[in-house]
Amino acid sequence: MADYESIRKTVEDCCHSLGINDWELAISSSRSVSASMTGREFTDFSSSFDTSAVVRVLKGKKEGCASSDRVDDDVIRTLCLKALDNCQAKEIEDDFSPVINGPDKSYAEVKKPDVPFHNTADLKKAVLAAQEKLLNADSRVSCASESQAASITETNLLFNSRGLDLSDSSTASYIASEAVVTQAGETKDAYVIMDSLDGDTSLAVTKALDKLSSTSLPSGKYRIVFSNECMNLFLSAFASAFSGKNAFLGLSPYTDSIGKQVASEAVTLVDNPLYEGYAFQKSFDAEGLPAYCKNVIEKGVLRTLLYNGRWAQKAGCAPTANAVLTSGGSEIRPYSFYIEKGNVSIDDLFGKTGDGIFVTQMKGFHAGANAVSGDFSIESSGFLIKDGKKTQAISGFTVAGNFFSMLNEIMAVADDLYFNVTLSPYRTGSPSVLVSELSVAGT
Repeated sequence: MADYESIRKTVEDCCHSLGINDWELAISSSRSVSASMTGREFTDFSSSFDTSAVVRVLKGKKEGCASSDRVDDDVIRTLCLKALDNCQAKEIEDDFSPVINGPDKSYAEVKKPDVPFHNTADLKKAVLAAQEKLLNADSRVSCASESQAASITETNLLFNSRGLDLSDSSTASYIASEAVVTQAGETKDAYVIMDSLDGDTSLAVTKALDKLSSTSLPSGKYRIVFSNECMNLFLSAFASAFSGKNAFLGLSPYTDSIGKQVASEAVTLVDNPLYEGYAFQKSFDAEGLPAYCKNVIEKGVLRTLLYNGRWAQKAGCAPTANAVLTSGGSEIRPYSFYIEKGNVSIDDLFGKTGDGIFVTQMKGFHAGANAVSGDFSIESSGFLIKDGKKTQAISGFTVAGNFFSMLNEIMAVADDLYFNVTLSPYRTGSPSVLVSELSVAGT
């Protein structure tokens, strides 16, 4: 483990000798372990310890950054020199004056869950139990079924020449299973991931079996319920539209849209770095600003975009403390970014649907969705909804539309809020939603 006080003094001394008055140092360290099985054989054990350091310096109206995946005194001295070189090589931007932020009195108190870091033996035991439960759940479960688990603990430090001295630590784990089932030559699969080694991932078997004996679907326009997992995929794919940087550059439809109706009144979109009970809550961003909860969309109205310091200055507004540090400097990212849950159950959502489709699986967002235009065409599967009830399994159809238009067509939102598991402060979440009509290409 590095001596961070020594490294801090090294940065201070090195910057002083180079004539740099304004500097900042961010250090991250993490330890992780993982294990996985396919069938009844362990296929992987791994462990790693990773560190990184980013030095940022200011000279007049210029800033420079340098990074390394090593953290020691010699590396830090080199980073100071490289950051200064990068600073001097930059052009001055008329609409941006870089700043180093001092400490703030409004950092929120974070109460994280007390989660242990699990060693390899713990993971091996958990994966073995999950896989045994998976394979013994039903005779139709294939030996191609898999389970995996991981645990991570990380620490982040941020200090600078203006007296900022911040740190946070997080520990979390997950367990996941993919069940593959076969019946009469038909094969289906389903995936479940949970943020605790105690999670029962055998639910993947039930979900996979439900897909058997699926039928095709005629093309047409349908009322659609997207499951919480599928709607979460949409939000993850199109989250970049809510970046102030992308709006400034014309890569988002929300340029000049603050205060305007951009979704139905059923939609409230929240960015919450302090989500209660989450292991990776953040009380400060990569620029040392106090992180806070904000409604990005409130009952359909766009209230704010997400900004770091640079793009807030360019847009002429206040930063929203959404800066994340990369090797190239500060970028923008949401924290727990989710559609607020409604007050109806998924069964009530089916009742509101009448006749339509319940989409439970979507594949190919990387190729079938355009984050700038909002257009999507995604291979899907799910169930028919008849007379307000989930019925026959269906597959082999494609759902197409435009995400930004679809937000305006959301008729109702269920109460089954689901978050993807990322083992990081950055994740998306959504409940199931009912959309009035979308085009479906079937057979």
